[in-house]
Amino acid sequence: MSVNEKTRILYNDFPALYRAADKASIAAQRQFVLLTSIELGLMIAAAIVGAFTLTDTILKTALAIASAILLTAGICITVIERLSKPERIWYDGRAIAESVKTMAWQYMTGSGQYSTDQGQKADEAFISAIHSLLLERKTFASRLGSQYQAGQQITDKMKLIRNLDFNERKKIYLSERIEDQRIWYSQKTETNRRSAARLFIATIVAQFVAIIFAFTLGLLHSSIIQLTGVFTTLATAFMAWNQMKRNEELAQSYGLATQELIFIYEQAAQVKTEEELSNYVISSENAISREHKMWLARGSQSQQ
Repeated sequence: MSVNEKTRILYNDFPALYRAADKASIAAQRQFVLLTSIELGLMIAAAIVGAFTLTDTILKTALAIASAILLTAGICITVIERLSKPERIWYDGRAIAESVKTMAWQYMTGSGQYSTDQGQKADEAFISAIHSLLLERKTFASRLGSQYQAGQQITDKMKLIRNLDFNERKKIYLSERIEDQRIWYSQKTETNRRSAARLFIATIVAQFVAIIFAFTLGLLHSSIIQLTGVFTTLATAFMAWNQMKRNEELAQSYGLATQELIFIYEQAAQVKTEEELSNYVISSENAISREHKMWLARGSQSQQ
């Protein structure tokens, strides 16, 4: 089921708070991933430097200094990450953005408190809900750019869709929300499964190589570099990266969400009235919001 270009929902057609929270969340996620990458890279580099067993005093001193610098840099990165709390911003922003998106779809389809017969009251209720949502995350408000202040919370496209007839609103919701979300979850499921598999293989290979070097260490007394610790550290880094990305957990979660959205899409055939559409949208958004609650839970854990 497809819709025409006039009624297609684009990124800028959602509320300003959604766009601002989404961009702040993505920026914080990139910062968190970058800091984690640097931290793990410094750990691996320190292991490589520490693997050299030199007798030359000058070179030995140089390696010791290099190792100290790497370890100090790692501590600095840890402190920066602790103070800036990018993970907390990432989760808070994602939770706000997705909650606003749910509210926007309820408004556009005339569901719940945003019923099409409410008129101006529905607009007022939507703005009030937007404001209340932001108040729940006061510390996140400072991360929002000027786009939030200047942008519309109820965009022209949202009003356009809201004023369409029953069949058009239903068609748009199924295509632009349910089907679009199902495709996104399906793609993310496969992406996370592949990433989890690659990291698992990389971890096993690194551990296996570390075992080989550990067994052969006694035969290499004259070697100037001991690689057992290097590959052990590398395996630890792979495991830490996998834990940070949570690929396996997300693959399972997104896989279940995909199946649930397929079932939800099929239920749409039973929706024949405005009241049934309202209940259908609310039920569908509650199912989708389970992912939002997951982000909220993660955000709460990162704040502890």
